[in-house]
Amino acid sequence: MVRHVRRTINQLIQEYEDMPTRDSRDALLKAIFNLNAWYSIELGNAEDRPFCIAWEDGDPVLLVFTDERRADRALHTWLGDHVDTCSSVRRIRVAELDDFLTELDRWGIRAIRFNHGPWSVRFELGETSDAARSYASIETGSIDRLVGQALQGSAAEDDIWSRILDLGSWYFVSDVADNDDPLIWIMHDEPCVLVFTDERHARAYAVEQGLEGCTTDVGRLIEVDPESAMKYMKKLVGRGVSGAMFNHGPYGFYTPLGRLCRQAA
Repeated sequence: MVRHVRRTINQLIQEYEDMPTRDSRDALLKAIFNLNAWYSIELGNAEDRPFCIAWEDGDPVLLVFTDERRADRALHTWLGDHVDTCSSVRRIRVAELDDFLTELDRWGIRAIRFNHGPWSVRFELGETSDAARSYASIETGSIDRLVGQALQGSAAEDDIWSRILDLGSWYFVSDVADNDDPLIWIMHDEPCVLVFTDERHARAYAVEQGLEGCTTDVGRLIEVDPESAMKYMKKLVGRGVSGAMFNHGPYGFYTPLGRLCRQAA
């Protein structure tokens, strides 16, 4: 299968630190904003709990983590020795970042440090706000909207497949045991290959399932053109894989693999 394996967030941070060019910066910011959520640590148990911040060169900097496991590990290891009050991990949806970043500005937060630890990077708050406008747009959510319209009866299923087959790339998340194959999960009591229509869906799934993050740093995002993907899926049919689940999640949709191969013919 012709493919390109995408780098992990840790690797993108390291590349940006080693060579801080515009390209390495943009690749890193795109990956960070492609996630469904960020995670921070709240202190205390009051209704308006403050976030955990660090002071760097006299400036208050918010500590943010790109996966929940990393935030939880920070909370229960190095942070636990410095905090005298109860604390918890808070999930911040990337779709709600505009209000969140505005709130940080009112509080006087000057920057955000992502993933405090060995693979860490700091962006000024203004830079983060600009990136939110550039990368957190819902352009990649057009298929999600189309699926939502189909569920409400205002779009046809053929419209979804037409859009998917016209995409320049599809994405897989590679299997943990064998990095050469995409994940196959049992769904609807049958083996299904997981397929994603954009990098955002694929990376968010990998991070939230613990396949990328603080516990592992293997590149698991596979980018492949639809024609090559279909050739591979025909081989999967011969191996007993009977279905494909696209964009596993709230707007996921399933199709029998044989039917998909016929639609692409």
